[in-house]
Amino acid sequence: MLNMKEYKIYSISLSTIVHATEDKEKVKSAIFNIIPRNLVNLFTINEINVKGHYGNPITLLSLEINNPDITNEIFEFIIKSIPKEELALIKNNPSLYCDDRSIFLRIDKQYAYLGIIKLSFLDDVIKIKINVLNPLALLSKL
Repeated sequence: MLNMKEYKIYSISLSTIVHATEDKEKVKSAIFNIIPRNLVNLFTINEINVKGHYGNPITLLSLEINNPDITNEIFEFIIKSIPKEELALIKNNPSLYCDDRSIFLRIDKQYAYLGIIKLSFLDDVIKIKINVLNPLALLSKL
């Protein structure tokens, strides 16, 4: 079993794009569904309004968490919420999910809105970047 006391997670960042056809508040809810309910009130999601390639309005949402006590709790929550077969995919293919400093997860935005943390290889995702000392060692313990 994973003992998070052995690992120091420096930060976790979550980010996604809100297209003009989406409800921004629902997308924010999807982001907040990825972190434990007891921590949601500690954070504010940053918003940047930009124009897409064809001039369409897009909002970039991001959330940066830098407190190691909280980042460990959030990481554990995410890992416990991902289906076992998807965790096996991460563990068996670590080069797809990490580099020498970070773990990268792509969470399905629609499922996240429903409270389900599910990996996705599509474009409409919430991106999670987890900065951690020795990510390969951490992934091997999943």
